[in-house]
Amino acid sequence: MKIKRVGLFCMVAGVALTGSSTVVGTMPAVPKIENLFQVTLDEDFTPDREVIVSMVEVPPNTTMERHWHPGEEFHYCLEGETELQIDGQASVMETPGKVSHVPYKKLHTVVTKEKGVKLLVFRVHKKGEPVRFLESGGELKK
Repeated sequence: MKIKRVGLFCMVAGVALTGSSTVVGTMPAVPKIENLFQVTLDEDFTPDREVIVSMVEVPPNTTMERHWHPGEEFHYCLEGETELQIDGQASVMETPGKVSHVPYKKLHTVVTKEKGVKLLVFRVHKKGEPVRFLESGGELKK
């Protein structure tokens, strides 16, 4: 009986010390990206370019890894708020109804605080290229 009480005490103490909703060693929050639309633009109009429209949701208290795109990117903020940080430019607060622009191949990131953000993202970029290149050297094909 004594062993069971010690085990129960250890379990309760562990939950109290770590918090009931916190698990030690959990992965950081990751943005959710859903491509809604993709179309190649007319070759006579603008060769080798496509438009990709995505829904991007970034959880609260998240900083996306710095990255750049092989094209132009436009954000329309639907919900929440984020700070858009683009190299060489002043930061922009993205709030509902606001439209922002990320220039071609500019390193940038978004930082959320206690609120996450939901953005509708429009990209006009080089056809067949990955959507995003990470500063650390990786790429995202979505």
